[in-house]
Amino acid sequence: MKRHKLLTILTLVLGITIASLFFTERYLVKKVSSLTNNCITIGSIRFIPPFSIKLKRVYISYEKFPEIFLMVLSIRKAFTGDALAFSGPGSIKIQDTQKDVKIKGSISGNYKEGKVDIQKTNITIQDLGNFQLKGDLEQWGKEGINLIIDLDGTEIDEVKKMFGLNLPFSGKASGTLSFDYSKKEEKNLMKFDITVKELSTEEGSKFTAFVKGVHNIKEGKTDITDGKLLNREGGQILFNGYIDRENFNLNFETKNMPLEDLMKLIPEDIRIKYNISTDGGSVSMRNFNIARVKKNST
Repeated sequence: MKRHKLLTILTLVLGITIASLFFTERYLVKKVSSLTNNCITIGSIRFIPPFSIKLKRVYISYEKFPEIFLMVLSIRKAFTGDALAFSGPGSIKIQDTQKDVKIKGSISGNYKEGKVDIQKTNITIQDLGNFQLKGDLEQWGKEGINLIIDLDGTEIDEVKKMFGLNLPFSGKASGTLSFDYSKKEEKNLMKFDITVKELSTEEGSKFTAFVKGVHNIKEGKTDITDGKLLNREGGQILFNGYIDRENFNLNFETKNMPLEDLMKLIPEDIRIKYNISTDGGSVSMRNFNIARVKKNST
């Protein structure tokens, strides 16, 4: 009788424990989805004593960014501070094509309030290259995003596929991209400081390029503060200016290099839209300017 009673109690305790774990898991899954405005969803959660968690079928999807699916995301307590280390394999969807992705990094912050500090995170994407990511999110990115992405030999051909860009050149990019989004301040900027090596056009010309500036995503305007194009013969073109949805103003200085070489890097549809052209080449010119300003009708 006592044995039967003990077995009943153990069965009851086990049942309550399993039910508690099930409802706790469901609660956490729904809570993560709610806190992140459905930008992050989780299929299931498994607790591994003492300090590890395994998340399965994790979807990360933010507007204007490719969707990431992680088959398994392992999370554990980091040795320093209140940070959580994470890693996992998965895939990323680029123009309806799935590519393998590996991610490894750590985060800290107030997860309930959605104030998240992303510490150095390494991301490797099949064919595309390696990245390092760091920054912070406000309300899981709904109110603010401040991210810095370090590129390491990123294939421009794959970037073109990712964002559907019509660029008449290829190469490998290194440097920094930073995203600064604030809903409260109505700010949405992308700053760039990029070096492109093995830059080649469809005509077969080879260059090295350096470009620095800022793109206002909200206004659709790009300001180039410092640009330089070098060829293998030692010629160069220095350029700066801006281009937006309707107008542009670009300044050039060439040294032993025809301006037509720069035109080869501008997509044909943009050259046609803005009527950008050069008539005859010059091996040396200073303070050359091309501009289009749409006048407001009165």
